[in-house]
Amino acid sequence: MAMHGRRLFRSPRKPMVLILDDDENIGRYVRNALPENAFRTVWAPTVERAVEVIGQHIPDVALIDISLDDESGFEVLKYLRSKPETARTPVVMLTGSADTLDRLRSLLMGADRYLIKPVKPETLRRVIKETLASHDDIWWSMNLRSEQVSRLRELFFDATTEVPTLALVVDDLKKVVERNEILQVFCLEIEPLFSVGERVQWETLDALRREFVRGLHVMVAPVLGNDVVIATSHSGANDFYCFVRDGEKVGDLTKVSRDLERAARNVVRSTNVDPAIADEVTIFVGGAVTQPQPLLAPRILYNAVREAKDNAERRETRYYSAMRERLVRAVRERSITTVFQPVIDLATGDVVGFEALSRGPKGTEIEKPEVIFELARDFDLVWDLESLCIENIQPMLADVCSRGYLFFNLETHFIQQLQQRGTDIFDSFFDCHQQVVIEVTERSAIRDYRSFRRTLHHLKAMGFKIAIDDCGSGYASLEAVAELQPDYLKVGHSLFRGVEHDPIRHRLVELVARAADTIGAKTIAEAIGPLRRKSNCRFAATWESRRRRDFSLPSRRPGMLFAIFKSPRNN
Repeated sequence: MAMHGRRLFRSPRKPMVLILDDDENIGRYVRNALPENAFRTVWAPTVERAVEVIGQHIPDVALIDISLDDESGFEVLKYLRSKPETARTPVVMLTGSADTLDRLRSLLMGADRYLIKPVKPETLRRVIKETLASHDDIWWSMNLRSEQVSRLRELFFDATTEVPTLALVVDDLKKVVERNEILQVFCLEIEPLFSVGERVQWETLDALRREFVRGLHVMVAPVLGNDVVIATSHSGANDFYCFVRDGEKVGDLTKVSRDLERAARNVVRSTNVDPAIADEVTIFVGGAVTQPQPLLAPRILYNAVREAKDNAERRETRYYSAMRERLVRAVRERSITTVFQPVIDLATGDVVGFEALSRGPKGTEIEKPEVIFELARDFDLVWDLESLCIENIQPMLADVCSRGYLFFNLETHFIQQLQQRGTDIFDSFFDCHQQVVIEVTERSAIRDYRSFRRTLHHLKAMGFKIAIDDCGSGYASLEAVAELQPDYLKVGHSLFRGVEHDPIRHRLVELVARAADTIGAKTIAEAIGPLRRKSNCRFAATWESRRRRDFSLPSRRPGMLFAIFKSPRNN
């Protein structure tokens, strides 16, 4: 790209690096490692002096020693993160030990990187430059329009995690191979065990990616050492790469991959994102080593990246094969359990119905319903799984229906298969079908509404009532409401969360309720947290775990998690 003799990246000032270390020799070592023509360094031997420096001039990056004479570098990290003007200041923690608690504390308190002494000068320079590049706009003071800057940033950095892409680091990595040095390459793939459809899920996954990369910078040093380059294939990707120089010193490739995989999964578990999402995300790691052929550096590097990714994908394939076997075995051994959660009339506290919820074997990776049904869709086991869930309902059917309505979910794929397989599976529901509400779960799009509507009309003719689950979320659109004209609409908890304080969400929920009123349907709000009586909710149900009495039915204690709204028009 021609810039008429001017540099593409042009910094108007030298970035300031604050060095907190009680050892003057370390301060001198760092200053010597960072050339004066590129950086301005300020050494602080105590916490008090560091705070004083920060008050005078906010550093562009802080290099903090954890263990001082009678103090802790964590005090300065806490101070930086507590002030709005320094909350995003990059912080690199420096320590003489690889203590696990120090690493975890650094991660939780918001450190960006974690280096173990001794640190090579070139490693220190690279880490400081990478940290600055991903955090500080002084590296993007360019003679370009803002939209060009934005496009270049997306090319060179992932927008969510601010980690560099392969396009930015590849030239430096090729030089390592050209010097006949060995590189070990590790590919880490973030794999959600659920289908990302709702906006809140995308936002949560992005937050997890951001926290994961920050945690990776902190937790990777004990496994791979300090001299690690972390990059991603492109902006928005879920694969991240660790390039380790002096790779022959790392150790056995398979063992290191497993150690890195465990460390990465620990990072996911330690993030601040919604535990319900974090628990359904796993990491797969594959490794490779560059061959000593400097004349073929670009191809050698590409092959190593490709091999590392292939190995990670093989790990993923084996994992899902094992998960499939677990699900097949659970269905075959009938270890899928179904529980009934009460629907409560908030005005009287009376139980007016139950929702049937199925889950996998307790304590296993397939316990959560989101996981087992996602796997069932992936492995064409929806009919077998749903059939077992329906069979599990049957022993309690008469008792449940004698006490109110029964709600249970059916996958759209299962409903579509009823056209070929018939509806004999519902024969046992004949005596109480007027009390049964089938919830259509739209985790995948309905391709043929005419055919699907015909099947639902047949179920309605049998006496069943129909609900659309998670209306307004994912694939469950208002189009489905218009096409299917259900008896109930359930508003997903992602839309209902915070509805009392968010006027936009309130209007959206009201819109769904008015649409329901137009077609003569009732609206069910599935929410997390207590529902207050002042809201226009009439019924509520609980997903809380409780000891169940006779017939494995739950107690009558009022619940919190979903409600049937009275129509706005009838308030």
